[in-house]
Amino acid sequence: MREALAAGLGAAALAFAAVALGVGIRDGSAAPTTGAPTGHEPGRAVFVRMGCGSCHTLEAAGSAGSIGPNLDERLGGHTRASLIAQITDPSSDADGFNMMPTDFGSRMSAGELDSLVRFLLAAR
Repeated sequence: MREALAAGLGAAALAFAAVALGVGIRDGSAAPTTGAPTGHEPGRAVFVRMGCGSCHTLEAAGSAGSIGPNLDERLGGHTRASLIAQITDPSSDADGFNMMPTDFGSRMSAGELDSLVRFLLAAR
């Protein structure tokens, strides 16, 4: 009876460890390999809430969208002002082709836009 109980508890512990590793439960001692740059979690939350990851790939957000540009490749060429323009006024795109929704400026507050831009700049 004790052997069966010990085997059951061992199997349960092994299953929990496998699930914990699979979903990324950590003890807090190691930094995650992806996620918001330190201090920029609010901007990452805006990125997620606005659905940016459905179109854009960005490692810092854990997204793999393929409709829009890969932000891991394109953010390096942007400034704060150019990002704000791309997000809030897609018609300002120098290439003349920006499929960004035209209502982002009205769908987020100034504070949310600031958090998002800070996150994007930190992610480059």
